[in-house]
Amino acid sequence: MFFRKKLLDETQFSERFTKQLIKKVKGLKIISINNLEIKSEFNEGKHEHFLNNAYSEYINDPKLIKKIIEKYVNGTFAMFLPKKLLDIERILPVIKDRRFVKSLEDINADFEENHIYEFYNDELIVFYVEDRENSIHYISKDDLEEINFPIENLNEKAVENLSNNFEKKRHGENGYFMLTADGNYESSLILLDIWNHDNFLVDGNIVVGIPSRDVLLITGSKDSLNLHRLYDSVQNINETGDHIVSDKIFKFNNGRFEVLK
Repeated sequence: MFFRKKLLDETQFSERFTKQLIKKVKGLKIISINNLEIKSEFNEGKHEHFLNNAYSEYINDPKLIKKIIEKYVNGTFAMFLPKKLLDIERILPVIKDRRFVKSLEDINADFEENHIYEFYNDELIVFYVEDRENSIHYISKDDLEEINFPIENLNEKAVENLSNNFEKKRHGENGYFMLTADGNYESSLILLDIWNHDNFLVDGNIVVGIPSRDVLLITGSKDSLNLHRLYDSVQNINETGDHIVSDKIFKFNNGRFEVLK
């Protein structure tokens, strides 16, 4: 008889993560662990770490726990390294929804001081990041001031880098497609000037789902079968996936995606 190994609960997972993080960051002190929220102190500075996405990845594939924890430890470690000036060639846009902003507000009412963002439509928000080797750094106004980069040029530069830095591949057929890039910025591809019927032969207006940062699904507004397929995929990923973006689907209209009512 085979016995399935019991999954770690949230606190156990966080404890395993902190054990590895302490080994990586010499002098780091753990103040508290509350389920997937960890508070730490380093060089008199206090930090908060949230492992929701890491734990979701673990639940979806428990056998990869060592790889998952190593990835997130390396990403967290980067925040304790000496501060470097922003590399404008690594600036990229990331897409989030209102739920993400609400979660930031719940954590820190002053989150706007540490993030630059703008609304794309009624549901989606564009944040700007620097894509680092082992982490993604959300850009602040201070970051731009340090390199004297005009904030009004940020969107153009981020979209330019997104267009130039990744190979984009279309998969699928019969009016249902998936677009891939590097595994982190697929949802951001809605910002590119590629949305036409030459690139995506669909029935009706182009419709997309971006349930997570690495999933971009495409079909047509008049294709009822594939619309249901897309909707089901979006809902399933929102319920079981990680790095969630949106539970809505969007129709391309007049040069921009809008929530499909």
